[in-house]
Amino acid sequence: MKPVSPDRTVTRPATPQDAELVSLLINDRIDALRGRRPETAARVRRRWRHPQFDLLTDSRLVFAPDGALVGYAHIRDVKDPPVDVFGGVAVHPAYDDVPWLWDDLFGWMGSEARRVIAKAPPDARIALVAGTTQDDAVEQRELERHGFRYSRTFHRMAIDFPALVAAPSTLEGFRIRTVLAGQDDEGIVSAYQEAFADHYGVLKQPFEVELAEWRRLMEEDDFDPTLWLVAEEEGKIVGFVTAYAQTPGDPGRGLIDDLGVRPGWRRRGLGHSLLLHAFRALAERGKCGAVLAVDTENRTGAPALYERVGMRSIRASYTYVQELRPGRNLVAT
Repeated sequence: MKPVSPDRTVTRPATPQDAELVSLLINDRIDALRGRRPETAARVRRRWRHPQFDLLTDSRLVFAPDGALVGYAHIRDVKDPPVDVFGGVAVHPAYDDVPWLWDDLFGWMGSEARRVIAKAPPDARIALVAGTTQDDAVEQRELERHGFRYSRTFHRMAIDFPALVAAPSTLEGFRIRTVLAGQDDEGIVSAYQEAFADHYGVLKQPFEVELAEWRRLMEEDDFDPTLWLVAEEEGKIVGFVTAYAQTPGDPGRGLIDDLGVRPGWRRRGLGHSLLLHAFRALAERGKCGAVLAVDTENRTGAPALYERVGMRSIRASYTYVQELRPGRNLVAT
């Protein structure tokens, strides 16, 4: 039963023990939209473990009078400088038409996000960034009602592998190999910063900050160095692809996370070759296909590349932005 008023609810920050409850809430919403339950408590805990995420200040839970979790919100202040703050809201579908619950979560999120203003350059634009999927019309409505404006569309693309994935050829003059954690760290971060410098939403981070984040990813349980590949020319890393053996909610398919080529080495087939090598590596692990997400306005032509190798769009997601303070935009658009 829906609470009569917010006075009868309980609100508090999340604790590590709440990861299961939060994953169930997120799954209830996704299940109502798409009939799937992809979230896990382990993935929630992983996001909460980020060194710049503090459950006490960066999360909010709302419980109904009967003790059921009906709302969750979080913010992530993980950029340096913190000119973009990332937020998210999840409401149980039975409470879609309870305006005060959305107001509570979005109000908290906006208020907490504004604390980064004191840490940002005085002339910089600061924005709160959130997202939703194309099939969640209610959340789109609430984002717009709370001052967010549509900014970008991303597509989730998928491919089903044939029974036998042929070994891709390597381009002459280049070597494609698996990453060597601890040895390639600086090279892959340098390639990443160059390859993604003009991608939507990217803020150039100090090299040491980016390096620490990549090393953190290499310490996660799902990191498999044989699924991270680099392309070298004369010993220099000029391209890379990072893949994972499982996609949340679709364990039969692998996940292509990042694919990048330094600008000076584009239009030479490296991206295509790296992607096919990643497909082959995933197929060798018994995966039936792969998925990835791509910006529909990507300037490198990535969507066309993915279509050429047989990938298709299976769902769109929308990014929304609320400007917290106008100013000089430090983020790529």
